[in-house]
Amino acid sequence: MKLQRIWPGSALGVVLCLGCAAPAPVPDASIPDAVPGSVVLETRLAILDKRLERLEHSVTELWQDRKREEMAHDQVLAGIQRELKDTRRTVAGLRRKVETSIPARIVDEMGAGYRPVDVVLGPLPSGSDGPLTYPIPAAIPDTAREVLVYAQVATGYVEGGPHRFRVATRLDDGRESAFYLYAVGGSQQSWAYNSDNVWLPMPKNRELLLQTAGKPFFGDWNSEVRIIAYR
Repeated sequence: MKLQRIWPGSALGVVLCLGCAAPAPVPDASIPDAVPGSVVLETRLAILDKRLERLEHSVTELWQDRKREEMAHDQVLAGIQRELKDTRRTVAGLRRKVETSIPARIVDEMGAGYRPVDVVLGPLPSGSDGPLTYPIPAAIPDTAREVLVYAQVATGYVEGGPHRFRVATRLDDGRESAFYLYAVGGSQQSWAYNSDNVWLPMPKNRELLLQTAGKPFFGDWNSEVRIIAYR
């Protein structure tokens, strides 16, 4: 084996020679990758911009369509309100014409135009005192065409059997308009009641006629006749 002596100076020279040599350039790996990445991002950004533009355009169109529909609905509603107002005005006018054209007699027959009063005339006849005649008080004017007559009878422990009470007014031609009330007297510990109210023509002589058919009542019983309205 042959040994070779290395002088210190030689090693130092080698080192100096290496240090003086120009370093080889190191390639930059980031530059080639940056170019394709930016192109992709720009492409995606352009696509998203287009999509956003389409969405904004769609939203704008939808909003405009909705505004147009709302305007159309408002116009339809305004037309309906005008028609409703005109119809109400027409109905009110027709109602006034009908009310002014209907005779007072028909209005009264429909239940309107009566005046309430409370005029007590007296009891029904028992049967022993014969027919009764009650004058119609001045609270009922001569202009009245009809009077509403109320009559009631209550029987307890009383003798007399069946009774029929007749309440009437006499018309100008001599006929009488009447209604009837029925009651029975008997030996009972309880009370029985009967009543009615009927419209009768207002007589010219201003008299209400009362009659009883049956055996006179004797015992616990009471009755009443009154006028409660006129028209």
